[in-house]
Amino acid sequence: MATNRFVLANILHRPTRALASMISVSLEVVLILMVVGFTRGMAVDSANRQQGIGADIFLQPPNAPLIFTTSGVVMPIETREKVAAVPGVRAVAPVLYQLEVQKGLVAVFGIDLDSFSAVSGGFDYVSGGPFSGPKANETIIDNLESASKNLKVGDFQEFKGRRLKVVGVVKHGKGARVFMPIEAMQEMVGGVGKASMMFIKCEDPERSDQVIQALHQALPGYGVFSVQEWVSRIMNTNPPVLDLFLNVVVGIAVIIGSFAIFLSLYTTIAERTRDIGIFKSLGASKAYIVNLILLESLLLCLFGLALGLGLTFVAKTLLTTVYPTQQVVVSFSWILRAAVLVFLSGLLGAIYPAWRAAGKDPISSLAYE
Repeated sequence: MATNRFVLANILHRPTRALASMISVSLEVVLILMVVGFTRGMAVDSANRQQGIGADIFLQPPNAPLIFTTSGVVMPIETREKVAAVPGVRAVAPVLYQLEVQKGLVAVFGIDLDSFSAVSGGFDYVSGGPFSGPKANETIIDNLESASKNLKVGDFQEFKGRRLKVVGVVKHGKGARVFMPIEAMQEMVGGVGKASMMFIKCEDPERSDQVIQALHQALPGYGVFSVQEWVSRIMNTNPPVLDLFLNVVVGIAVIIGSFAIFLSLYTTIAERTRDIGIFKSLGASKAYIVNLILLESLLLCLFGLALGLGLTFVAKTLLTTVYPTQQVVVSFSWILRAAVLVFLSGLLGAIYPAWRAAGKDPISSLAYE
């Protein structure tokens, strides 16, 4: 009981300083969870939208990266004839892909509307309708893009310096946020007769493995995946730069938390030197004094963790409200990791103050003013 009272007294004696430490720890939690949640949300959202197309097989050109990029690796659009000739293939949809920065990252698909509809089952229009022609300077956007950018049928948006008219708004979940005629996109990006990928619908989805084998033989060197395998790649593959970025962010967060705990406990020990002297004069061991300091660090981290989790979910709600197209995935596994990192930073920050307190001479401490 004496130990608990001493620890609580330390925290309550300087509530402003304790609150500042808890806020610093909470910022560590928010920084970790929001950055990871933001990047994870992009992957989950992209995976869900690719699966929502309804294709059975995904085809990539040779030497294409594992995930969608604007690397310029493309294939001749005539490849679809070779694909369509493979037994078991019902429909083939060539797609030209671009990633645009328009108040955030926006995936744009250049599509042949008829073949894309044959593979996906067609769009579910909220308002408007299809393109007026294969080379029309027009777009179809999903309802989340419409809400996020405050766009409606009849408005215009820019792509590669050209104004495109929004002719349709559809329910989200089929590949991209923005669609335009593939021939129009080919001209704009200098990729006439090219496609970035192809989505394939099988006559019998149960026999898609056989179709995949036949496609490997017909198109050696091309990437051929079941959609399930492709979605798994999107979910589990991060660019090396992104992994490095996440590691740096986590490292900075741990340093922030450790420094906050260190400052709080270091000043606490300086202010309560006489109290420590009294404990030692009454026979308290060095281990007991260290335990006091570590227990205070633990409580500060615990309160900071709870505050950080609350702030994280508030920030997540605000972000997804302001930007409906952005998902933030805060998983239980990352909450556990954040908790471990918080207590690790608390331990690192408390080591020196605990050692310093345990080494104080009881006589000098009692004489301290």
